[in-house]
Amino acid sequence: MEEIFVPALGMAMDNAVLLEWQKNPGDAVNAGDVIAIIETDKTTMEINAETSGTLGKHRYVANDEVPAGNTITVVLAPGESE
Repeated sequence: MEEIFVPALGMAMDNAVLLEWQKNPGDAVNAGDVIAIIETDKTTMEINAETSGTLGKHRYVANDEVPAGNTITVVLAPGESE
């Protein structure tokens, strides 16, 4: 299981806004796929999967403010469940 989280981009970043999901729970995910798009006070960026598998449930919805470091979803390996 790979946790997909909001990265801390510097010392001053506390939160990001989850702008939109690019994948839905149950979707097949390949390493490198864009999972979500977030916005910080300085930039908009894509969050990518590092492994292949099946996307788990969304832990936040679009336009939610997410603290840096928080998991927004997971990528499940075959046979894994949340």
